[in-house]
Formats: sequence, structure tokens, C-alpha cells
Amino acid sequence: MSNSKNISIAKLDDLDEIMQFIDNEWEKGHILGTNRDFFLYEYQNKELLNFVISKNQSNQINGILGFLKSSSNVNSTLWTTMWKVSKSTNSPMLGIEILNFLRKQDYNNIISVGINLKTIEIYKYLGFKTGVLEHYFIPNHNINKNQIAIIPTHLKNNINFPVINKDITCKKITIKEVQESFNFNKYKSLSHNKDLNYFKKRYFQHPIYKYDVYGSYKDSKLHAMLVVRISSYLESSCIRIVDFYGEAVFLDSISMTLVKIMHEKNHEYIDFLCSGLSSTMMLKAGFIKVNDEDVVIPNYFEPFVRKNIFINFFTGSSLDGENLRIFKADGDQDRPSSSVMKLLSK
Repeated sequence: MSNSKNISIAKLDDLDEIMQFIDNEWEKGHILGTNRDFFLYEYQNKELLNFVISKNQSNQINGILGFLKSSSNVNSTLWTTMWKVSKSTNSPMLGIEILNFLRKQDYNNIISVGINLKTIEIYKYLGFKTGVLEHYFIPNHNINKNQIAIIPTHLKNNINFPVINKDITCKKITIKEVQESFNFNKYKSLSHNKDLNYFKKRYFQHPIYKYDVYGSYKDSKLHAMLVVRISSYLESSCIRIVDFYGEAVFLDSISMTLVKIMHEKNHEYIDFLCSGLSSTMMLKAGFIKVNDEDVVIPNYFEPFVRKNIFINFFTGSSLDGENLRIFKADGDQDRPSSSVMKLLSK
């Protein structure tokens, strides 16, 4: 059995060994095993790293669990990321011990987005609730042949676009406008205590991906924000919504702004992976749920895989339904892959 005293929060001095562990035990060439700067961007916390590590009697790392924080305070949500025990370890419970160590830290909730189907029963046994992100999309009816998605013609011709309140305006916004106008505290219970620092670092300071943020205003007040990223394959592209903040009743105003952009830029579709936004609200905003076997809205672009991918999650919170919002960019589901880095290095 492992010795719990050998489990700890990683220090900066452990960086090289963690990266080597990822490269050897998780995936050869993985971005977190090869790109030191990106690793530090994701996980550095002053002189610590947001990783729980286990070391064997030879003082070598034999297990890891990464986590990302929604804010720097003790009410932060922790999103777990890479959870791996060395193939050579002889302790079948080491992975559970590492997770339990994290559960003893100060936090508001633990969530993991993108969990393996095979591990769902383990999480349930440990007292976590599990679920699956719902996948929605808005097709571009002006495109006859899709290179990315598979969308039947009848769906393209049956889109119900909402009538937008003329008192509401929507526009692309800067971090300065976010800082001056959006009240993160007002929505902290719905957004896992994500704060301005998290938002700025995650979307405006990302070293690889380019994100755009759109805000919805009424009476000169910023009531909602939506974060998007463009994904491409061959000569085609799509708009991917990865995060949402604020009041859901303003979602339709932002979605219609994106529809205009979709048509102007000839994107194939808009898609949105989420949990906690009501299907009624999504339909009102013009979205169609991916539940038809003839519809394929891909999730993997690096490398591209033309199939539907279901993203499962667990949460330690007792919240559910519209009180538990989870989106694609939470945790590590919108992380660049090693294939992106190869393209950038050419």
C-alpha cells in the first residue's frame, strides 16, 4: 500500500518530473508533457503547481491529479484534469487516495468534465453526482454542403429565430468593458465563483487560442456574456460557444448576433456544449438539440473526428438542473492538443 505521507501538492521543483510522467504515462508528445510555458500558464500557483502528486519509496512520482481553480479564494471550484497512476505501481487504491487528498483541501466544489465512461461507477461510489453535457447547434441554412458537420436539409429549413427586444443590444467586448461593467459576484453561485482574474487569464491572456467575448446590454448594464472560439477543418469553419455568464434570458440576443456573424463569415454552424441552461431557453434562442442520429456535430478538431462525442462529468455539489451550469471550457475540455503546437511550430 502507498504511504499517504508521500501525497502532496506539487511544488515548482516538481515540474520537470511531472511533465516527464505525463509524456511517459499519459500520452507521448502531449502538450503538457512537452510545452513548459503552457504547463506553467495552466497550473502555476506562485511557488506551487495545481497538481496533487504521489511519490514512491524511491521518491519518484507514481501518481498525479491536476486541477484548475475558478478563483484564488477558498470558495473556488476545482476542476480536476489529468488523473493517472503509474502502470508500475502495485497499489490499486493509490488513485483514490490521491483524489481523497484533493477533497480534503479548501474549496467550494469539485467538478470533472470529460470523465471516462468506465469510471462513472467509481465516482458514484465516492459520492459524486454524474451527468452529460447537452449538445446544441444552429445550422447555417445558406450552406448546401457541409465539410465539418452532417446536418439534414429539413433541420436547416426549420430554424425558429427569436424576436429580439429592441431595448437589448449585443456587441463584442474587451476585457476593460468586462472589468468596468460585469458583476461577477452577482452570478458567482451559477458560475462556480469564477472571478475577473480567472476570466481575464482564461480568455484574454490565453497563449494559444483566440477567444471572443460578446456581451448583452440593457439600460446600459451588462447582463450576460458569451465566450466563443472559431474551429476550422479543410476550407470550412464553425463558431463554438465555450462559456456563458449572467442571465439566461439574454442568451437569445447574443445568439442572434452570432447568427449574423455566421452568415457573414460563412461558418457552417454554431454549437454549444452545456449543462444547466433549460431546453426551453435554448430553443427560444434558436438552438436545436443534437439528438437525431442523422445529425453529426463534431467535438474533436485536433485531430478532426467526424462523429458525435458525449462529454460526461461529475460534481461533488448537491446542486442540479439550472442551478449547476457547466460548459465546454470548464476544466480542460477546450485545451490545445499537441497537433496544434506542431502546426504553430512550422
